[in-house]
Amino acid sequence: MTLEPCAAALALAASAVPALAAPCLLAAEAETVAVERALDGDTLALDDGRIVRLAGVAAPKAPLGVPAAEWSTDASSRTALAALAAGKVLELRTVEGSPDRHGRIVGYLSDIEGEDHAGLASALLAKGLVRRTADRSGRDCDATLAAAEAGAIHARLGLWSQAYYAVREASGGAALKASAGQFVVAEGRVASFRTSAGRAYVNFGERWRDALSLVIAEATLRKLGGFGALGIRVGARLRARGVLEARLGPTIRVTEAAQIEPLDGRRP
Repeated sequence: MTLEPCAAALALAASAVPALAAPCLLAAEAETVAVERALDGDTLALDDGRIVRLAGVAAPKAPLGVPAAEWSTDASSRTALAALAAGKVLELRTVEGSPDRHGRIVGYLSDIEGEDHAGLASALLAKGLVRRTADRSGRDCDATLAAAEAGAIHARLGLWSQAYYAVREASGGAALKASAGQFVVAEGRVASFRTSAGRAYVNFGERWRDALSLVIAEATLRKLGGFGALGIRVGARLRARGVLEARLGPTIRVTEAAQIEPLDGRRP
């Protein structure tokens, strides 16, 4: 009797489970703060009156026309954040660009002397209660946040089990167009990519109108290191996120490297 097939099966199963990233350690000086309550799934009120929005993540909000009280994912994320933080003393580390245009502090909250400075954001992502925004605020902890979210996606935890939030198929143009104006996460294999008139296009279908396309300004592409640095090649399986636009075909505008995740392996 040989053990090789079993070993191969175990190796394949292990490769399907997202790897855990190291805890995020920030150089920013920590401020000790007391949390009063959770305002929603990603925003908290401190006992001194200041408002903190967690960096790098966004809680699910009820669609227009749907009362927040009737949207279970919104309530679940708020309840979880309250359990993690309300009435507790935590460490706050702000990020570049804080405060935001609404006057809210943007940063990471974690336990006093906690090993992972991404703290609450990582915990919520791991349970599938928030999504990673892949924006500027999350740059410093993006690898940690991405790993926490990937585990929840793989296990279909929380919001990832619901059709409204589920990862979309990038080749499904018609279905994607119906989500115009929404923040979506989609994945598929790259059919082609090119540059034209100052923009780069990454297409997930033979006919770009019938599948998702990523649009990147050429200046941004150079800043991000080019197609190779983003893991973009024909046949590569990628996961992309952002606000979906549907003019002639479904598109997502890419401004941050974190909006594109290579699923065939680590980014080069």
